[in-house]
Amino acid sequence: MKFEIQQLIQQAIQSAFGIDFDVERIKVDYPPEGMGDFSTNVALLLAKEVGKNPMEVAEEIRDRISSSLEMLSRIEIAEPGFLNLYLAEKSLQQVVAEINKKGGEFGNLEKKNEKTMVEYSQPNTHKEFHIGHLRNVFIGSALVNVLKKAGSEVIAANYIGDAGTHIAKCLWGLVKFHPGEDFSKIENKTEFLGKVYSEAVQKIESEDKYKDEFKEIQKELENGDEAISKLWKETREWSLNEFNLIYKELGVSFDEVFFESEEEKAGRKMLPKLIEDGIAKKSQGAVIADLEEYGLGVLVLQRGDGSALYGLKDIPLAIEKFEKYKIEESIIVADVRQSLYFRQIFKILGKMGFKNKMAHIGYEFVALKGGESMSSRKGNVVPARYLIAEVASEVKRKFPETVLASEIGLGAVKFFMLKYSSGTKIDFDINESVKLEGATGPYVQYAHARIASILRKAEESIRDTISSDSRSDLELLAHPKERSLVFELLKFPDLVEEISQNYAVHYLPQYAIGLADKFHSFYAECKVIDETNLELTAARLELVKAVQIVLAETLRLMGISAPDKM
Repeated sequence: MKFEIQQLIQQAIQSAFGIDFDVERIKVDYPPEGMGDFSTNVALLLAKEVGKNPMEVAEEIRDRISSSLEMLSRIEIAEPGFLNLYLAEKSLQQVVAEINKKGGEFGNLEKKNEKTMVEYSQPNTHKEFHIGHLRNVFIGSALVNVLKKAGSEVIAANYIGDAGTHIAKCLWGLVKFHPGEDFSKIENKTEFLGKVYSEAVQKIESEDKYKDEFKEIQKELENGDEAISKLWKETREWSLNEFNLIYKELGVSFDEVFFESEEEKAGRKMLPKLIEDGIAKKSQGAVIADLEEYGLGVLVLQRGDGSALYGLKDIPLAIEKFEKYKIEESIIVADVRQSLYFRQIFKILGKMGFKNKMAHIGYEFVALKGGESMSSRKGNVVPARYLIAEVASEVKRKFPETVLASEIGLGAVKFFMLKYSSGTKIDFDINESVKLEGATGPYVQYAHARIASILRKAEESIRDTISSDSRSDLELLAHPKERSLVFELLKFPDLVEEISQNYAVHYLPQYAIGLADKFHSFYAECKVIDETNLELTAARLELVKAVQIVLAETLRLMGISAPDKM
């Protein structure tokens, strides 16, 4: 709806002033209640260009829109030049009919002739999958869902870190401190690998002699030593199997999976060409990309000892994405601490001639409330499975009658992590996440379950008096709470469009909370099933169905279930 308003204003400006005003400059907002359904300050922006004061400009725009529009009931002008627009009641009522006709497809935008790859998750093998990884997965999968709904062709990709220094340290730890150990007897192999890695790091940091030992293992792995390669493949498989189980539990899947070990080979082959083209150069035995002139410092691609760093792997991966998959845009969800690094990578790719759109979505730390920040090196990570199980247990404790403890618990974890902007640090509060009131997943799921209960009750009590194919008189939806609820539904397509542009997936839980709040407020004042007024009952049931559809779709975009019973 915002875009339609923008277009109307653009046409009014063209008619009034003969100016081809860029529609993207026309900002349309949802103002506070009582100040219109939509508001714009475009007259303030335009005043200087046309040589008139903002109030006069606003009047000209209002007159052009009012003479040719039925979707608005009125347009008011407020100092110093704001236009406040009110939707006609009929326009709002049509939204309910549209939602019930389209179902889950409501909010789908027109198909776009573009292909986007979203790379997310990126766990390292030989380490445990922890709660920080969960935040990455939830942001990435929600973004994939929204971009698809917004009409883009989306490739969901995972880039698994199965090479590098951390692998060598873990393998060294296995060889050094666990020789001859019967791995088949180890029940939780990924937890075991995480402990070995932490143990190895602490030993290496405590004694210099161990640094040479682990580097020797690293060289043997890079040179394809048979015994070390066999150990690497076996332990790598433990991690990959665990990742797949976790992804299945989380309800996410990937169209493509890349591996750091393979990209490293491609990077080493590419290195001479990078040097030849002046993209990289040798410096004190290492190979670097000097980006000082762009204010981006220096990126080391290969150390003096010949070991490859991340950049030498991410460059060929990016090229593969653009050339093999023919994507127009590459989005990478990764730790916010890598912001400079990705700016460096994007600059290098630009120098190589790649002008495609590239974006990094950085996210902050996650910790359990009252706990210290996580570190694989210190061995104090909080495993993802532990958090999910603890939240499910808390759900079961609070709601012993539920049979959906795992489902509600997982939804609570996703909702809690998604409701914060990606740049905000999270202290995960297990007790807070499962409350039935406030900004929580269970609160929104409960709203959906309550609606399902209302519809079941209606089916049982008045199914013989209201025909399923009869048309409801939606003009009867005149109560202020009804209007407020319908207007909240109207915002959903704009929400999809906005997130597809700014990638702010935390708007999804914010919207879900707002819609659930509006529904509960409506339900408290408006009797839905009234056998003495079946016409109004039919109209309100249509409204309730529309709310259920949009609420369920919002939850789906977040990867959260919409239960009919709690």
